[in-house]
Amino acid sequence: MLNLDFFNKCMEPVEKCLGDAKMDVGSVHDVVLAGGSSRIPKVQQVLQNVFKGKELCKSINPDEAIAYGAAVQAAVLTGGNLHGKLQDFTLLDVTPLSLGVECTDTTDPLNFKQYMNVLIPRNSRIPIKKKHTFETIYDNQKSVGCAVYEGESRIAKQNNFLGNFSLAGLPPAPKGQAKFDVCFDIDANGILSVSAEDMSTGQKKGITINSDRRTFEGIENAK
Repeated sequence: MLNLDFFNKCMEPVEKCLGDAKMDVGSVHDVVLAGGSSRIPKVQQVLQNVFKGKELCKSINPDEAIAYGAAVQAAVLTGGNLHGKLQDFTLLDVTPLSLGVECTDTTDPLNFKQYMNVLIPRNSRIPIKKKHTFETIYDNQKSVGCAVYEGESRIAKQNNFLGNFSLAGLPPAPKGQAKFDVCFDIDANGILSVSAEDMSTGQKKGITINSDRRTFEGIENAK
């Protein structure tokens, strides 16, 4: 089938979800279909194969389920006076993908390698703030680049590129002595702010990345 690869790819989040929950398919009582795409017969078949032939729950309208969920989320986020079952409802937002920066592995001085350094692992509850201290890899290094990615591959460039910026004007120093803090901060609206601060001068640069993770805007230098 032309679309079989796409259908199989839809099962990756299901398998990741089970792995994150440390559950196997036999531990799942019901598989409830929600969303218009769940009506596709092949999607249902592939999903049923993942759960070893388990009967899928089709007793609810998949479109109404999404609309109902959105309405509940809106009610909770508005912070108004909740009634009935919503009084005991807790809404937890998490990061769907890991977030980090591209770093250089200098273990082999003849063969530097780029990799993804994760600061915020996927499924972390938001809002969240994480900070990590890095150091220069060259003598008298004048600037450092900060490329921000999201994804699960150890190779940064195989993940989703979100944006980058540079922190320039580092004071001359032997490699490893000049240090800078990189901070990832996600607010309650899912907006990601990434900054880098030179620990010796206090100079700071960064970017703010919108919650849709497709656009970003620069922020002013900070002292």
